[in-house]
Amino acid sequence: MKRVDTALIGALLKKQRIESLYRYRRGKFDAIGFLLSLALVATIVALFVVFFGKFVGIYLQIKGVFSIEGVENRPDFHYELRLYELMTLVYAVVFVFMTIGAVTKINRQIFDADGARLYSAMPIDSTSLYIAKICTIYLSQLLTSVLIVLTVNVTAAVNAAQFVALDWRYYVVSVATCFLLPLLTIAIGSLLALPFGAVKRFLKDKFALNFVLVTALTCVAFYVYSLILTAVKQMLLGDELKYFFDETKMTAIVGMVRCMYPVKWLVDLTLSGLNPASLHIGHGALVAGLGIAGVSVICVALSLFMLRMMLQRALQSRNAAGGSFVKRAGDISRGKHGFFALVKKEFLLIFRTPSYMFSYLSVAVVMPLMVYFCMSVGASLMESLVGLKTDLELALFLTLLFGALTNVFCATNVSRDGEMFYSVKAYPLSHKSVFFSKIFLCMIVTALSQLANAILLISTGSVVWYAGLFVFFVGTAFGFVNVCVATRYDFNHAHFSTDEDGEIKESNGVVSTIIVFGVLTAFLVGGLLFIMRVMTSLRQIELGYLTYVVGSAASIICAGLAYLYFVGKLGKKYYKFEGGEI
Repeated sequence: MKRVDTALIGALLKKQRIESLYRYRRGKFDAIGFLLSLALVATIVALFVVFFGKFVGIYLQIKGVFSIEGVENRPDFHYELRLYELMTLVYAVVFVFMTIGAVTKINRQIFDADGARLYSAMPIDSTSLYIAKICTIYLSQLLTSVLIVLTVNVTAAVNAAQFVALDWRYYVVSVATCFLLPLLTIAIGSLLALPFGAVKRFLKDKFALNFVLVTALTCVAFYVYSLILTAVKQMLLGDELKYFFDETKMTAIVGMVRCMYPVKWLVDLTLSGLNPASLHIGHGALVAGLGIAGVSVICVALSLFMLRMMLQRALQSRNAAGGSFVKRAGDISRGKHGFFALVKKEFLLIFRTPSYMFSYLSVAVVMPLMVYFCMSVGASLMESLVGLKTDLELALFLTLLFGALTNVFCATNVSRDGEMFYSVKAYPLSHKSVFFSKIFLCMIVTALSQLANAILLISTGSVVWYAGLFVFFVGTAFGFVNVCVATRYDFNHAHFSTDEDGEIKESNGVVSTIIVFGVLTAFLVGGLLFIMRVMTSLRQIELGYLTYVVGSAASIICAGLAYLYFVGKLGKKYYKFEGGEI
């Protein structure tokens, strides 16, 4: 067996550390994006602690089927068994998401990284490269694991304290689990990375199929999100959620819990101090630890064996820029109008880049579902808790919010052109054709998305037909605002990628600024209209027409200001433009 070169691994780790710290250098660090990420994580953690804590109290009191027979007559073990089931289910969800993250990170770091071209020409063996990359990925996964596992375990312990006695061993093993979970997910993820990479290469030039699959998966994800929102609504309205878990559903849950390996081993370790451990619900701490170690070693060994056979070929493929595009070129003898040729160029650039396609086209398709799911929950909550019917204002606020998040992609309207921007600038085309082609395509996507949103809201009875048309008008108008502001702001702070394909793989300060702008606009207009309607309704003052008046006026004024900002000295700056920041 070939000896592992520890010095080489250390050099590779140092290189990766320097590259990671480079993004935090002055002028490269996206402070706004970093603060937004912290705020988002803090918000998610706070909401999870509140609602998961309430769910723990509900689930532990559910009667019915149990993990082992005869416990129905042992009420002293009832809560421990329910906690075991709940922790297994939560760990299973976390395990799946962290494994998916591990697969994508391994594939990106080893097969899609820009350094692959460099590594393929250097005397670096596949084992050393693999170990160095895995160590970096493990640290990234460890941060995620610490945040999730400690949040889950502490929340569960605090809210289960009145039912279950958890001693100091629970917290010690919880800390150990933070280190074991990423090890297990990376071990399995390393085995799945090669098939995942093969699927990606198969779909690389199948743009239509790629679009359908990504959009379908996004729709499924938001459907699951809607189910979570419905459960949250039921918890806010009372304890009706516990009646959802009837005998049939509990039998299915118990059946799943019994076969959820290797997640069960983690729960066995975490809850090893509880009484149910003596009833052999799990396999005990020793068996669980050996199981985790065995799975990890087997998966890593198999992935190393496969990697040594396939990594060099993958690196060479990356160095050669992948496979060839074999589709026969179409007839280019017929000329196209310059403006529409630019529109087609913009569309193909998005459609033929999977990350762009997902972050814009797929999200635009799913946007109406996002509004509808949140609308269906929010409207019933407002009516049940406050006794007010604010469907139009809520629909308007959600449309502006999700529409703004969809159009964040326009913050790269100029930067994603890369070196192509200079070629277009050299063509005999006016600056208006160049920039308005971008605006035109984005407005087509926005208008179609807003039209689908209005049709869905009207057809489901969420709003009446004329209110739906008003939502379409305001949503499209503010979509125009977001597109104009994002495009011009990106042009003022153009940042071209240094990659050969020009693809922008990381967000920057421009994207973060546009996110803040879009969210603030949604809250200032949609949120203000919503609050105004609630305040007037509570005082029994009927001023519903103000929503139409203020919403229409704000749309027209903001659209005009955004257009003036977009065209202001645009031609002068365009012809003096010398290059994007690198």
